[in-house]
Amino acid sequence: MQVLIIGCGASGAAAAIAAAEAGHSVTVLDKNRKPLKKLGVTGNGRGNLMNLGEPVFFGDRSFAHEVLSLMPPASVKEFLTGLGLSLTSDGEGRVYPSSYMASVAVDAFLSRMKELKVDILQNMEVTSIQPKNGVFCVKATESLYAPSARKKSGKEKKGELLSKREVQFTAERVILAAGGKAAPAHGTDGSAYALAEALGHSLITPRPALCPLLTEAKPIQGLDGIRVKAGLRLASKSGETLHQSSGEALFTAEGVSGIAAMQLARFAHEGCTLFINLTESLTGHPKTPLSQWIAQRIQQRGNSPLSRFLQGTAVPALQNAVLLQAGLSGFDSYASALSPDQRQQLANAIESFRLTVTGVKGFEAAQVTAGGICAGEISPETMESKRIPGLRFTGEILNVDGDCGGHNLLFAFASGLLAGKTLA
Repeated sequence: MQVLIIGCGASGAAAAIAAAEAGHSVTVLDKNRKPLKKLGVTGNGRGNLMNLGEPVFFGDRSFAHEVLSLMPPASVKEFLTGLGLSLTSDGEGRVYPSSYMASVAVDAFLSRMKELKVDILQNMEVTSIQPKNGVFCVKATESLYAPSARKKSGKEKKGELLSKREVQFTAERVILAAGGKAAPAHGTDGSAYALAEALGHSLITPRPALCPLLTEAKPIQGLDGIRVKAGLRLASKSGETLHQSSGEALFTAEGVSGIAAMQLARFAHEGCTLFINLTESLTGHPKTPLSQWIAQRIQQRGNSPLSRFLQGTAVPALQNAVLLQAGLSGFDSYASALSPDQRQQLANAIESFRLTVTGVKGFEAAQVTAGGICAGEISPETMESKRIPGLRFTGEILNVDGDCGGHNLLFAFASGLLAGKTLA
């Protein structure tokens, strides 16, 4: 059977291997100059390939869980080791190549596809998919480039665009694995949504996920580059908790980044509030009773000016930010003079450092897309469209997004493997 896969990312490559191993003739069309471009930078280049812990998904989460019940993490791990990859995992379930290099995983995928004679065609941007009489006619625009050259520094200089031409393919099965809108520099610019919509599929509005939060500037002035261990809570204007996370947060000139903050991005909207619990960063333990801690500190440093009361707990910029939030930045007396109300204000500033959210960084800084093609229109057993027989969807193009830590790649591999294995 002739199979055409649109997109050579994680899910497309997994689908290609599974389909070729099942005996199908597989051609992959990819718009990038190099395949698996996004996989090559995953996990900050360390290659966080999947997660063996409790799966955490949003959007059409029940669909994601059903896919993983049919293609569980153990099976995905077996597939990866079957490519020749040596794997290791940390204490939180994250799985990496033992080399901690994403490029090693890319090489393993490409090597296996070459063995299976999967035909990968680069610089192919698909413009339409038309089903007719049991086959698909797929039109694409191919970009033709001059050969790349090596600079004296050893770096590659990509050849310039020479021309474009229209090409056409036919196939009995098509797998749409072209990704979402996150990280457009790696080729996932959302253009594939139009292909699905033209075939009658519904699109849940895409928005950035796993990206930095943008906040008001004054309370974080001077904090750019400071990392903290913190608990984060995102609340609506009415005070309702939208989502919570904990871990590392990184203050930037524009807001808050780091894994803990990025996991809140899909729930964020302008006007909501971010509360940062700085207790662990300042006291050394996340559950320290702050009223008691402040009282003990006053016994020790009561004769110090309040401006130096927090010395030794954090860098000066964070000390000043906490005092400013507590309304005590201009307090020029000794710490022992703090009233009970002022002590409570200080405790509140540490436990619930408050920032108004103005937005999120955007798709260019996002690791994954929230939203996408409605998974209710897809059969989880085969990833086949319920509307167009023979058409399958995999990976990030669907309305499924997961937590940081390998969940998104886990779903990409699992959905790709199901699509490729069930083509017959």
